[in-house]
Formats: sequence, C-alpha cells, structure tokens
Amino acid sequence: MQAEPSPLARFVADAWARHGTEAQSLVDGLRERAATLPADADGVAALVLAEHLWLAHLHHAPGLRAFVAALPASLAATAPTDAALQRTQWVLAAADGGAPGPLPDAPRWRALQNLWSLWCAQGRVAEARAMLEVELPAALTHADPVARKALAATGWTLAQDLREAPRGDGPRDALMIELALASRALWATAGTWVNVERGDWLLARCHAVLGQGGPALAHARACLSLVQQHVGEPGADDFEFFFAHEALAWAQRAAGDASGEAAEVAQMQARLAAITDDGLRPMCADALAALRK
Repeated sequence: MQAEPSPLARFVADAWARHGTEAQSLVDGLRERAATLPADADGVAALVLAEHLWLAHLHHAPGLRAFVAALPASLAATAPTDAALQRTQWVLAAADGGAPGPLPDAPRWRALQNLWSLWCAQGRVAEARAMLEVELPAALTHADPVARKALAATGWTLAQDLREAPRGDGPRDALMIELALASRALWATAGTWVNVERGDWLLARCHAVLGQGGPALAHARACLSLVQQHVGEPGADDFEFFFAHEALAWAQRAAGDASGEAAEVAQMQARLAAITDDGLRPMCADALAALRK
C-alpha cells in the first residue's frame, strides 16, 4: 500500500497549483515550516519551491536568504538536501553579482530560470543575455542529454513567462526570442519531436506577440508540419493539433490576415470537439476564448 503524502508534501503540491497568484501567502507558509524542514525528498521539494517563489515571482532575494538562514543544520548533512541547498546558495551568490563558485551543469542550468527571472525584474536583462551566450554553446556540446534538457526547459519556461509579461522592453523582448531559439535548439539534440514541435509553437507565439507576422507564420507552419509528419504516433493527437492551429491563428493575426486567422480558429473548434480529456478541455477552451477577445 502506498504511503500517504506528508503534510509538507501536500503543502508543496498545493502550492505549485496556486503559486502564480498566491506567492506571498505561500512563502509565509514556508517561513513557518523553515525550522522543521526535514532532510528528505519533501525537504528538497520545499527548497525548490522556495527558490522559485522568492526569486521568480516575488523577485526578493533577501527573503530567500533569510529563509535559508532559518533552516536546520541537519539539511547540509544529507546528500539530497545538501545538493538543493548548494543550488540555492549558488543562485543567491549569483544574484548579488558575486562569484558563486562551481555547481554541476544540470542543477545550474535549472537554477538559471529563477536567476534570470529575478534579473529581468531588476532590469538586468543584459546580464542574463550575456550569460546565455556563454551557457548555450556549452550545453549544445554537453555529453549528457539530461543536462542539455535542463537548459532547454529553463529557456522554454522563461521565454513563456516573458511572452506573458507586459510589452515595451526591447532588450527583454530580444531575450525572450533568444531563449525560445536556444530551447528549441537544445530540444533538437536531447528531446522528442514533441519537444521540438512545441519549441516552434513557442517561437510562433513569441514572434506573434511582438507583431512579427513573417517569423511567426514560419514557426507556426513548422509546428503544424511536425505534428502532421507523426500522425498515428503517440503525441500526434487532437490536443497537439489544436495548439498548432492556435499558433497559426495568432501568427495570421500578427500578419494581418483576418481570413487566415478565422480558418485556423475553425480548425481549433473542430479539434476541441474531439478532445474528451476533462483535464485538457478547459486549457483549450481558454486558448480559444483568448482569440475571441
């Protein structure tokens, strides 16, 4: 019989479901648990959550530093929690502009999502872009695909966050495109065709939000083409087709082609009717509603 999750594990799982809108109340909950954080997998999960909330959402490194200072010393005596602590301490040192010391590639590249999110909020976009110029070539030639996937995921997630952020910051918009391009390039070396196709989806959406119809259409068509090439294989389902057509709809809007956009919306509606998964339908319905605003 599978053991019931601990109260801390339940808190962390619930926090990830709500963290986009309730970051402040969640870090308050983490503070209350700091002194008793266990040196186990649940403790690692709480540390990862804390780093993300304080840096990527609240953009407040001092709060994270105070949280780490309140943790029990026993965490450094157990390998998994010690590794998580080293990653967080590396990020905090880098956030201050210091020399953070060595950290294995995969955890460092995962941590860059939070570091670069913080820097973007602080107007330090140039520092993030300069670091990406160094880290991307190293990742592309890295022998371990797990490490390449770490930076690919960081680039994808942060580019998506920047796409949803307010517009008007040219350097940040440039970083968004650079991250999306880097992510797609890395997924092409270490991921599946679905990862690559979703990389084109993101690039189409990023270019479209900047009003760049030409590149948006090119990436949206590449996205749809990849799904079509894999019809009959796992992953090439109505959900994937739905979002390929969504990328094309936004790209057509950016290109000023209203009839092309309407045709893609019709394709989305047809695919939505075939999606029966109750966990996926609301996401698709929201995407369709966004185009109708």
